[in-house]
Amino acid sequence: MTNLKCIRCGALSVGNEICKLCEIELNPIRPSASPAIFPAYQPRYVSDDPDTIILPFNSVGDLVGPTISLFTKHFWLITKLCVVIVAPFQIFKALSFGDIESDWQLAAGIYVLELMCSVLIAPALTYALMQAMQTGSAPGINESYRWGLSKLGKLLLCSVMVWVLVMLGFVLLIIPGIILFLAFELVYPIAVLEGGSATEILQRSYNLTKGHRWNILGATFVMSVMLSVASAPASILVTWLAFSGVNFWPLQVLALIISDILSQGATILSLVIYIGILRTLESRQSLIE
Repeated sequence: MTNLKCIRCGALSVGNEICKLCEIELNPIRPSASPAIFPAYQPRYVSDDPDTIILPFNSVGDLVGPTISLFTKHFWLITKLCVVIVAPFQIFKALSFGDIESDWQLAAGIYVLELMCSVLIAPALTYALMQAMQTGSAPGINESYRWGLSKLGKLLLCSVMVWVLVMLGFVLLIIPGIILFLAFELVYPIAVLEGGSATEILQRSYNLTKGHRWNILGATFVMSVMLSVASAPASILVTWLAFSGVNFWPLQVLALIISDILSQGATILSLVIYIGILRTLESRQSLIE
């Protein structure tokens, strides 16, 4: 199977002759062709919902709207991808709650497993949504996670590097940490959809987000508030039952799974920002031409 890199947007396509983002022909025989010779991108989605078409953005609403539309339109797909990974983990976590408080090693292990779940779901979800948007048909769970597993090593390395850099930024003066957090917002979609080393992925994310970070900050804040409000009822119910002396672990697991599903809104937002920036660059190129 041949991996072809789009000479316009840099996205890596596996076994395809058409770029999934630009929808231009990928031809490795013509590596010297200039991106300027290609016509302007025209979105062609099988979906008949105009809200799920991601276009160049100029405001926070241009990012939040498509993110919510993608989340609601593909809610069942997101749910399946989350449940298959997080349900066993959350059941184990709920049953081990008493031991976690007294065993720091178990607590550390569960924290690492939780991070692993997040890192594994993100590439599978990104791949599945891209396939659904481009073909109108969502891939299966096995296919999505095979893709996710193939990106796991690179994503883990990128995640660790981003975490270290952002934490250093927060330790220094907080503001640098916020800037780095916004600058590396696109690390996951770039790592999943493009090639390159971990340092190249971080550098590309840093460069692509220039000039868009205020919108990214606003969209991240709005989505965080909305997701917190959406997950609040289940969390409040579990907390109220716990204070009432009712420790019904299946309900706790259900609340945690709902929270995990809703948290994927951040992954979807990152994908929307990534595609929106690429199409913003494409629209500017078209104006120049």
